[in-house]
Amino acid sequence: MENNKKPVTQVIIDREEHRRLHEFATTLETIAKKLKEEGTFHFTEGNHTTPITPSDNLKVEYSYEIKGDKHSFEIEFDWYTGQKEQNFAFKIE
Repeated sequence: MENNKKPVTQVIIDREEHRRLHEFATTLETIAKKLKEEGTFHFTEGNHTTPITPSDNLKVEYSYEIKGDKHSFEIEFDWYTGQKEQNFAFKIE
């Protein structure tokens, strides 16, 4: 019998908050700027800082859902440690 153990999921950050649109846009701009310039950004909550350092090759998911009056737009990106760069074509305007 094979031993097919799956890795245990570690939840490092799990946070929800209410923000003004302008504040949220500024947060996205900060994340984008840090990723472009340094390849990493840091999430700080209280006195604990978590570095987020994706590899060059990302799997990116975009999701937009409507349920009644509630709209939900999500951006998620996944990566594997040590993955090499690949070129993809997709544009958001």
